[in-house]
Amino acid sequence: MIRYMSRLDERAVERVSGPSWQALKPSVLEIGDSLLRVSRDAQSNLTTIYVKFERQDGSVYAVMWIKKSTQVVVGMALPDGTEHGRLHEAPKGMTYPGLTRYFTVQVGENIPVELVDWARRSFAHNRSSSSS
Repeated sequence: MIRYMSRLDERAVERVSGPSWQALKPSVLEIGDSLLRVSRDAQSNLTTIYVKFERQDGSVYAVMWIKKSTQVVVGMALPDGTEHGRLHEAPKGMTYPGLTRYFTVQVGENIPVELVDWARRSFAHNRSSSSS
């Protein structure tokens, strides 16, 4: 459980604070923190069903879909050739320009331990992507 002030968009925290999100909220907060920890300049911005993680120039290096209270899907701008058993192609309706690999966390599943490394690599990769 995160015991310090998160930089995750406060609206995203509010979105996952209802009773139906109780089981998945700690994972959402941990994922958000891992994606933001890569840089002091990293920012998060909630849209309707996903949180964009952006560099200072506005380019997006990751997106976290918080559409359903039973799962969170994260897309990242990882370098070509990045493979892992938990990484997959974009689920239907969850593509985003510049994102190359995705992972899903369902209620009861652990967050991949590789997330911190993936976040760093995603932040550093494809810096020329424009935001959408």
